[in-house]
Amino acid sequence: MLPHLFVRWWCVLAVANFSLFTFPFSHASAQTYESHIEKGLALAQEQHYDEAIEHFRQALKLSPDDIRNALTYANIAHIQELKGEKTKAIDTYDLALGIAPENVPILKAQASLCLTLGNLSKALLLYSKTLDIAPNDTTALLNRAYIYQQQHNFQSAKTDYEHLLTLHPDHYAAQLGVAILFQNANKPQEAISRLALLIDRHPHRAELYSIRAEIEAEQHQPELALLDLNKAIQLEPSNRNMVLTRAYLYLKEGKKHLAKQDFLRAIQLGVPRGQLKEELKQCK
Repeated sequence: MLPHLFVRWWCVLAVANFSLFTFPFSHASAQTYESHIEKGLALAQEQHYDEAIEHFRQALKLSPDDIRNALTYANIAHIQELKGEKTKAIDTYDLALGIAPENVPILKAQASLCLTLGNLSKALLLYSKTLDIAPNDTTALLNRAYIYQQQHNFQSAKTDYEHLLTLHPDHYAAQLGVAILFQNANKPQEAISRLALLIDRHPHRAELYSIRAEIEAEQHQPELALLDLNKAIQLEPSNRNMVLTRAYLYLKEGKKHLAKQDFLRAIQLGVPRGQLKEELKQCK
């Protein structure tokens, strides 16, 4: 049985997607180094990852003091991520940053990976360093605010969101982050007000109705919560998390027949039947 009435399926952050780092080649440089880099980049684009890494490592051996090795290590780390070798990638990014500690794309790439792995403390340090160098970096501001929220450092999160909104007043993720911030800071009415403004601007975003429904349920307003959930599911009928959320709310309100319908619908949408065995018993 799920531990909470509402399934928290959303988060407000930006994932730093990036391609392989390219190199400013010079004809005056050693051609063998550049040859290995070019072959490595080409092989990586063709998803021949092991061969690409081998060429990058050959370049490192040929010119161990080349400043461009920061990019070479970053490319190896990126490929390791793609291969699922995320712990290795963290270590390789450390090597890259050891050469170029203020390279913003590499800082953000490692921070994003740390965030994915749940290493919030290291991600926070990396995003903070990024913002020391590039104070208006949108991704770093948004993700650091998210980390601060997770750490219940609401004032610092608010500061980052406000900075971001000063730069981009209509930034959707930052506006949503502020609404969730007020929810987490136990200011439900302010959160609902913020969500109402967002819904006026983005009436077709199902997540806004779902999040507002969560707050309304927490405030013992099940009728309003169900109205919002109905709208959310109307917009995203295949969203099993929303369907499951409504099922639990129906069950809590004693509407067993409706709860059973939604639990069965959630199963059709991919939730394992065994996971809802006890819930279905309660609907009899």
